[in-house]
Amino acid sequence: MVTCPACGAERPDGDRFCGSCGAPMPEQGAAAQATGPFEAPVDPGLTPPGAMPSVGTGLAVRLPGGRTGEFFPVGEQGTSIGRSPECDVFLDDITVSRVHARVRQDVGGWVIEDAGSTNGTYVNRRLIEGPEILADGDEVQVGKFRLLFVA
Repeated sequence: MVTCPACGAERPDGDRFCGSCGAPMPEQGAAAQATGPFEAPVDPGLTPPGAMPSVGTGLAVRLPGGRTGEFFPVGEQGTSIGRSPECDVFLDDITVSRVHARVRQDVGGWVIEDAGSTNGTYVNRRLIEGPEILADGDEVQVGKFRLLFVA
């Protein structure tokens, strides 16, 4: 027999709900399933946690699906983004113009500029009107693609 935690009624083992008040009954052996701290095994061959290694300046695809995680380094001469296979960052989708935007280094840092695209270029979900200075972690949207700027 099991006692209902809500109303105190005695119920047969195995009931999922109390027949008197409808409250859920504790699972059999639930008390034996309590969790507690445990010590994880240590592998001396693993690198200890710490700062992520630097991958350099670039753009990483955040969305959509199949390309998520792809990384495109930004070269010293600048990087072109577009639907044309000649672009440094090739994004094959109708929402992206053939040459959609360019990223280049300027006196103030890394700058993105729309290249006259049909759908515009967005930084942190805001349509850019001219050259825009990028900061580490900025989200760049080109067509349906969302890219993360990594400095």
